Amino acid sequence: MKQTEKGLIKSRFIFLLCLISVMLLGLFARSFYLQYLESDFLNSEGDKKHFKYNTILASRGSIFDRNGVPLAVSIPAYRLIVDPKTLLKRDNYSQLLSSLSKIISKPEREIDSEIRKRSSKKYFVLKRELRKSDVERFRKENYGSYVYLETFYKRFYPNGETTSHLLGFTDSEGRGQEGLEYALNKGLSGRNGKKKIITDLNQKIIADVEMIDQPLEGKDFHSSIDIKIQHFAHQALKSAIENHNAKGGSIVIMDIMTGEILAISNQPAGDLSLSRNRVPSIYKNKAITDRFEPGSTFKTFTMATALEYLVFDPEDTTETLPLQIGSTTVKDPRDHGVLSMEEVLIKSSNAGISRIALKLEPCDLFAIFKSLGFGEISSSGFPGEASGTLDTNCNSWRERKIASLSYGYGIDVSLIQLASAYATIANKGIKTPITLKKIENETVDSVRVLSEETSENIMKMLKNVAKRGAPKAQINGYSIAGKTGTARIAAANYSSDRHNALFVGITPLTKPRLSIAIIINEPRGGEYYGGQVAGPIFSEIGSHSLRLLGIAPDEK
Repeated sequence: MKQTEKGLIKSRFIFLLCLISVMLLGLFARSFYLQYLESDFLNSEGDKKHFKYNTILASRGSIFDRNGVPLAVSIPAYRLIVDPKTLLKRDNYSQLLSSLSKIISKPEREIDSEIRKRSSKKYFVLKRELRKSDVERFRKENYGSYVYLETFYKRFYPNGETTSHLLGFTDSEGRGQEGLEYALNKGLSGRNGKKKIITDLNQKIIADVEMIDQPLEGKDFHSSIDIKIQHFAHQALKSAIENHNAKGGSIVIMDIMTGEILAISNQPAGDLSLSRNRVPSIYKNKAITDRFEPGSTFKTFTMATALEYLVFDPEDTTETLPLQIGSTTVKDPRDHGVLSMEEVLIKSSNAGISRIALKLEPCDLFAIFKSLGFGEISSSGFPGEASGTLDTNCNSWRERKIASLSYGYGIDVSLIQLASAYATIANKGIKTPITLKKIENETVDSVRVLSEETSENIMKMLKNVAKRGAPKAQINGYSIAGKTGTARIAAANYSSDRHNALFVGITPLTKPRLSIAIIINEPRGGEYYGGQVAGPIFSEIGSHSLRLLGIAPDEK
């Protein structure tokens, strides 16, 4: 039995040895053919055929909306390459110039000048991108190995300016320069491959010889954006800017439950696939990168701090007479007398909210403001995001500073921060990280910022604030909560005729889903109050978004 097993093992070993020998012999034969026989063949054919290393381009990953709709894709294109050193030595150089001139629609003398300037070079991009008709015309000619087409991938944005601020753009080499293209460049880029080939004089591939390095395709990115909501937000904002003769504006629409940004739009805008639009005033995603004083929209957080630290109850009242702080007088446009906590927000009383803030510990105010996300960069990952400015030295805050902070001056925020802070209140005091990536079966790292009781009380107040202070923001069939803001713009001094009109709202209230923040910069059409200018935009966008998301009305 043992002898039989030994014989079997020996037979298997001999078989395996023979198999390896055959494989090695095959590899040797292939190598010999390529190095000697094929080489002899090529030599016998002169310059008709030759070896070449060909780069295999890796396609850049695509960017999709949350439903799989393409937002940015790569399509193959062609650039025209010449070898000036060889081309200038050709007897038919003049004829080639004439032919190239017709293909790229450029005078012969200009082509000649460009080639002669690079007479010592073997590689020059004569035309960065050819039209399809030019490619077809080129392929009908026989230019030899010194004039050829080079494939590259061109970035295409199907939605044009609608998504330009979000996506950004790439350079001529396909590298992200702004927006998500820049933020995600490493993952989107992939890695080119390389293979050894045999070509003829016209650069036509005769045979593949060897794969040197396999290309690694770029990774796709599925964003949180809903392109249908994005389109509507873009158009609504554009119309509002025109109607109010405003300098610009921004909108952020956030899913309260997940922290996902469903839409983000800015004006002015332009299609960033066109190089003429690649100027900061157009390509900046101002909703994320720009900061401003939030004005009365910030009173909500001062009130939340007062309730959270039990310094005031919702049923308490406060005087709203002019408040003298050193040389500064804090007063309202009209006398409101004694107001309840809710009425302070409804009337948007600067004097009232200042009196409330001055009863609080400065560092308690700071703690709530910071925990809501002000004064620091969020988790969005968007390049150039503004942290805003929040003085961290709360122990040194004086009465004048505390008062101005209470109604949104002396602090800078971004629009995306405002949307997130209101979302936190609507989410029962739980802050969910902001994300531009679609959330799929992932655990969200949320943190409690306010008690559920405080959040519920603030939401009750904001419902009446929106009803009485911003009737134009109401959405037919849906309950809303929100706060207006009309902030004077600071220059050397605060301007009396330059304002930012704001509205930040929540809808629906039975199960809060959307936090929508809107800012209109310097409306000059007569109206400039937040409720008048930004409120109607909230109503229009909110109504459309809720229906697109299939959220049923919660009010008759």
